[in-house]
Amino acid sequence: MGSLDGYPRFNIPGVTKPFNPLKLAKWTEEIVCRRNRDGFQERKYTDFYVAGVYRGIVTGGAVGCCLRCFYCWVPLSREYPERFGRYYDPRRVAKIMSYLAREYRVYKARISCCEPTIGMDHLIQVLRLVEEDRNIKLFILETNGIIFGAYPEYVGEIAKFKKVYVRVSIKAGTPEGFERRTGAEGRFYELPFKAVKHLWENNIRFHVAAMTDPRIMTPDERRIILEKLSKISPWLAENLEEEDIDPYDTTLIRLYKAGILHKVFPTYKVVEEE
Repeated sequence: MGSLDGYPRFNIPGVTKPFNPLKLAKWTEEIVCRRNRDGFQERKYTDFYVAGVYRGIVTGGAVGCCLRCFYCWVPLSREYPERFGRYYDPRRVAKIMSYLAREYRVYKARISCCEPTIGMDHLIQVLRLVEEDRNIKLFILETNGIIFGAYPEYVGEIAKFKKVYVRVSIKAGTPEGFERRTGAEGRFYELPFKAVKHLWENNIRFHVAAMTDPRIMTPDERRIILEKLSKISPWLAENLEEEDIDPYDTTLIRLYKAGILHKVFPTYKVVEEE
């Protein structure tokens, strides 16, 4: 098992040294993924459940991300992937998802609480099994676009699956905004936009989301995001999903660590830091 020594757990101004998110993805994969005796890539999950979003969706709560966004809602398994989860191979993941879809009469599935493109072999195997499953009609792939932007060949693999719908989350319109919100080096801010371009060129069903909450993003930066999307296609800008920060307990912890809790939520306090 790998280690995150040298990489930040939280995004703390003046303490967190900007990092290479592609290298963090590789280190995280060494912790959250492993090969079993049959050669399948297993990944760590903490839970499987049905969530109310998307009007009901089977969710595999997996572990590990390559960014440290200070507004993120996911469990602290993001910061401490070595502490959380059990390894599941793709066959078991798909089997559990199919069972939950049938039992709760929902037809969508996703891998969430993480960056699902970490461990691409595991993801591809899950998608292959979902493609053949009668109980799941749609798989929503939520991604930060870092790996898809850097490795377009992975987008080509995703294009083979008819049930996949991708949601790309844009973090910033400038290098400075990207570095401040994600903790990663600003020079990587273009990767999510490159991912969007690759998805568009491969005719994959998808849309773009962005955390444009005015408490953390200026109107000028929001305008830059819209302009960059419009250059790929005006449709993408017109249909941008714009998000506001929600006060999940884990979000409050991360905002507190980032030194902006009271700017975003003036009346909130951190109940538990770890």
